[in-house]
Amino acid sequence: MPPPPDLSHHILPEPVSREIFQTQILPADLPATLTPHPTRARPLAVLIVGQTGAGKTRTAPTVLSAMNRINPPAHFIADVYKAHHPSYLTLISSPNPAHASPATGPDARKWLAMAAAEAISRKLDVLLESACRHPDDFRDLARMFGEAGYRVEVVVMAVPAALSRLGILHRFYERLPEAGSGNLPIRLTPVKIHDDSYAGLMSVAEWIDEVDYIDRVLVVRRGNLVACSDDNNETGKLSGKVAEALRRERERPLTAEERKVAVADLEKLEARDGKLAVEVKGLVLQTNIITNTSHLKGQLRGHDESQVEKEARSPSQAQEKKDEGSLQINNSHPPLDHDHLLR
Repeated sequence: MPPPPDLSHHILPEPVSREIFQTQILPADLPATLTPHPTRARPLAVLIVGQTGAGKTRTAPTVLSAMNRINPPAHFIADVYKAHHPSYLTLISSPNPAHASPATGPDARKWLAMAAAEAISRKLDVLLESACRHPDDFRDLARMFGEAGYRVEVVVMAVPAALSRLGILHRFYERLPEAGSGNLPIRLTPVKIHDDSYAGLMSVAEWIDEVDYIDRVLVVRRGNLVACSDDNNETGKLSGKVAEALRRERERPLTAEERKVAVADLEKLEARDGKLAVEVKGLVLQTNIITNTSHLKGQLRGHDESQVEKEARSPSQAQEKKDEGSLQINNSHPPLDHDHLLR
C-alpha cells in the first residue's frame, strides 16, 4: 500500500486562518446576542460524542432545545469547520474526495479550539458535537471547559459499529440532511473515518472514567433512550462505569424496534448498492447484535450461510441472550430530555 499523500501544503498561513475565524466563524457561531446565564454561577458545557453515523445529528436538537429553555448556548459541530477552508469544496469534488478531510482538518480543528476559547472567555453556555476521530482534541476541549470552571456534561452515543456503518450508508443514499451537516455537501463518510472515530470514542470513555472535572455523563442509545447515567460523587469523580456501559451497549442484542429499523434500512440499501448491503449485513451478523438471524438470512445473497449459522450458535451470543433480561432494564430509563440537564 503506498504511503498517504502529503497534504500539508493545504494548511493555511496563520494570518489567513485568523482572518477566516474572525470574519466567518465568529459572526456565525458566536454572535454578540449570545450572553452568559444571568444568575447561574457556573456556565454549562454539554458535549455530545459518538462515532460517525451514531446519530448525533438526531440527538443534538433535543439537547439544544433543553438548553435553549434555560439559556441559549453557542453550538459547535466539530465536523463542519472544514467547510470554512478555501480548498474544501474543490477537494470534495475532485477525483480524490477522501483527501478533503485530512487536508482541511488541521485548520478546522484549530478553529474549533479557538471557538471554544472564545466561548469560555465570554462565559457562554456551549453545546458541542464531536465524532472523537481525534480523541486528544476532545480531551483538550473537555479539559479547557473543566479548568475554566464550567459544569461539564457528556452525552455518549452508544451505538454498535454495524448500525453506525449502516446509518452512514442510509443517510447518504436516502439523501438525508444529516449526510451533510451545517454547510457541508452531502457526502459518503469513508470507512476508515468511521472506524477511527469508533475506536476513539471508547478511548475517550475510558478517559472520562478517570478524570475529575466532568460532572455528569449520559450513555444514550439511538432514539435518545438513556441507557446509563453517572454523576460525580462526594470525591468529585464519576463512579467509573462509562466505558463499561458503552461496551455493553455496543455488544447487546438489539431490541425488536431496533431490529425492525435495521432490516428496513438494509432492504433500502440492497436496492441502492447490493455489494455494500451484503458487506454490512455480514457485519451485523458477525457482531451478534441480532439474536434471531432469520430476519436477515434470506436477504444475504452471496453470504456464507454456514458462517451465519456458526455465529448464531456462538458462546458470546449465548451470553448476550442470558444477559438480555438485565439489559432490558435500561428501557425503564426515560428519554433524554430537559430533566437530564442541570440536575
